[in-house]
Amino acid sequence: MQIYPMRPGFTAGDWFELAVQPGSRFGIAIYHQGDDENLTSVGGVAAQPGGSVKAEMKHGRVVFQSPGSLAPVRFDQDWGWPVITIKPNRDALQSGAYVAIAYEVGANGEPLTDLGRRVIAHKPIFAGPPDSDSMALVIARPRKRSADLAYIVPVNTYHAYNSMGGGCYYGDPIHRTHPQTRVSLLRPGGGLGAQLGEPTDPYDPRSPRQQFTHWDAKFIRWLRAEGIACDFYTDHDLHRGTDLALEDYRCMLSVGHHEYWSKEMRERVSRFIAQGGNLAIFSGNTCFRPIDYGDAAIDGDYAIMNRLGAQWPGHDESDLIGLSYGYGGGKYGVWKRLRGGWIKREREAIGYTVRQDDHWVFAGTGLRNGETFGALDRLVGYEVDGVPHEPNGFVALADTVKLTGWDIGGAGAMGVFQPDRNGHAKQGLVFNGGTTDWPRVLMDTNAESRLVVDQITRNVVRKFIGLPAHCIVREDAIIDAASDLARESADSAAA
Repeated sequence: MQIYPMRPGFTAGDWFELAVQPGSRFGIAIYHQGDDENLTSVGGVAAQPGGSVKAEMKHGRVVFQSPGSLAPVRFDQDWGWPVITIKPNRDALQSGAYVAIAYEVGANGEPLTDLGRRVIAHKPIFAGPPDSDSMALVIARPRKRSADLAYIVPVNTYHAYNSMGGGCYYGDPIHRTHPQTRVSLLRPGGGLGAQLGEPTDPYDPRSPRQQFTHWDAKFIRWLRAEGIACDFYTDHDLHRGTDLALEDYRCMLSVGHHEYWSKEMRERVSRFIAQGGNLAIFSGNTCFRPIDYGDAAIDGDYAIMNRLGAQWPGHDESDLIGLSYGYGGGKYGVWKRLRGGWIKREREAIGYTVRQDDHWVFAGTGLRNGETFGALDRLVGYEVDGVPHEPNGFVALADTVKLTGWDIGGAGAMGVFQPDRNGHAKQGLVFNGGTTDWPRVLMDTNAESRLVVDQITRNVVRKFIGLPAHCIVREDAIIDAASDLARESADSAAA
């Protein structure tokens, strides 16, 4: 049972439209991404009457019946499925990442699948395959600004890798589709339930790459656990600049794999930084490829997305964010159909080596110059960004060895950047972590470098939104200021 949103975002408390698989009898429930790995139940939905989809109450739940029958639809077309207009059946809804779950039901509204039975019992649900095939990601933006932090969910990237309907921007060897330059945004797979040609991530096999659960859900869990307030938006909100007034925020977040940007997105972020806003990037391959929404974009309603080129001219996104994938590298795996598909998926144990241990980004970590962190956890890759060959003012706080044998074959880096070195003194800063796998290590309790990654993340986010710095106070606390002092005393005595 597949579904997709007509628009990836809606205003919290408002109705939104969901396209539903033809010829189906089903129920819909809404779940929320909080501080747990599993989604938590928000409850059922209220439905607006009218339209081609029949809705009636069965034992206190809305049961829908969609007309028509399934027929093949191309990857670059509006799938044109029947539409329902719904909203979560509750009085208040905060900005956040929500998931609509569709489950098939019988004539009396009884669930016919295990997923449906878990949903009506309000049990937690993990948004991974195969359950995620019946899900649609919907981002609730705030009715008015409620935080200093704006999180941009990368729906463009989700659709770029989604070969549902027979194509996407990449060759999909599993489903034997070829690279295309135009994809529909009105089809399943915009964050959940995609058809993907990706290899299983050997370091997180539960959730596929290019999906919300693999990257963004992890970082959202971290924000919730830290108690850091955040407003949520999509790429489309950033592109339009109508529902999102970026200048009202102190910091914008890019996480995981925020690869595909429009010219308008770049321009708005550039103005934001010039006016004093901060950009925190815990993503890799960030802003690497240009897109637009074509002539069909009318009044902000986008149906298609065009890839305009392999990359921005001269990798000039580094003028905005300091780094570029064009100077870094990637390690994906090798496809061998006769040998069972994707092989050699593992990466070398490469981490970041510290170069400026006295920088505020490393406060409370206990790291010293020359120390490497994240290698055993493969923090670097599967895609990592590097410093331009011509110096641009990026301050590399840590870097990697040369990525020999990787795509591009450069070297990765993380650090801070001010796009206009001669600009106004009040212009903002960019922190760029430079790797797709930052959120994975951040929330992996078995990762050796988790506490270091956790503390760096805390240092950046808290500074960028104006909160005082503090160290972890949990039982698994990372080195705090007192421990740093003790270490320095021991080092002095040994000398």
